[in-house]
Amino acid sequence: SSSLSATKQWYQRRVRGLAIGYGSPFLCDFIGFVFPAYLSFKAVESPDTRDDTQWLTYWIVYSYFGILEFFSDYLLFWIPFYSLIKCSFLLWMVNYNGASLIYTRFIRPFLSVREDAIDSVVDRVEDVADKLDDYIQKDD
Repeated sequence: SSSLSATKQWYQRRVRGLAIGYGSPFLCDFIGFVFPAYLSFKAVESPDTRDDTQWLTYWIVYSYFGILEFFSDYLLFWIPFYSLIKCSFLLWMVNYNGASLIYTRFIRPFLSVREDAIDSVVDRVEDVADKLDDYIQKDD
């Protein structure tokens, strides 16, 4: 019984270390990136296209989350148990189709209204990149 209790305590310390300690970046990366990447691979390889849409939606939301997190990192640093909150959020996005909810309620309406302006900027950036490429090729 004491051996079982000691084993349970050891396991709880390891899980706690992964969730809120030194291992939390790995755990969050695994939950948010490695595991969904593998599921995306499985979706691409399957004949059903519905799962492709699910994972494309996930990656759109994940990229916006990453950008938001990058620019608010100094604030997020001060939130207690932020890594645990982030891991929970990523699990919700992967397992409970939370990405679809966020996409439908926030990202899609935001992008739909601004789609023409964004396309215009993308076209201009492509033109500049083409001119830069021509300039570089000319010097070779």
